[in-house]
Amino acid sequence: MMSIYQLRPKRLIDDDVTQPVTHGGTPEPASLPPADQDSAQDWSGLRKATPVNYMLPSSLEWLRSLPEDVRPMALAIQYPRIANLIALQWSKPVECCAYFDGLLVDHRGMRKGFPADVHRDLQTLRDYYCALRLTLVE
Repeated sequence: MMSIYQLRPKRLIDDDVTQPVTHGGTPEPASLPPADQDSAQDWSGLRKATPVNYMLPSSLEWLRSLPEDVRPMALAIQYPRIANLIALQWSKPVECCAYFDGLLVDHRGMRKGFPADVHRDLQTLRDYYCALRLTLVE
C-alpha cells in the first residue's frame, strides 16, 4: 500500500534551521514575532488539519473488496472521512473494534447520532468484521 504522505528531502547534518540564509549566503539571526502580535492573533483555526472529505484510492479499493451486501455505501457517500478511517484500521483488530465502538456507542451522551442508513451500514460492517475476525482466529 502506498503512503499518502510525501517523503521529506534529507538535510545535511550541519544544516542549521534556526539561522535562515540570505541570498548572499550569510546567515541572518533568527527573529521571533513581537509578543503583542502573537497574543492578539487567533491561531485556533490553524492548529488542526481539516480531515479529507472524499474517499481515498486505498479506501475505494477496500470498499470494492467487501461483499456487495456489506459495502457501506451510505457511509462512503455521507461520511467518506469515517470510511477512510475504517479502511485504515481494517487490518488492526484492536484499533478497528475500538473505532467501531466509538462510532456506535455514545460514551459522551447527548450525541445526535448518524442517519438511519449510515447507522445500519456501520452495524452491518461491524458484524461482518467481527465474524470475519472470528473465522480467521479459528
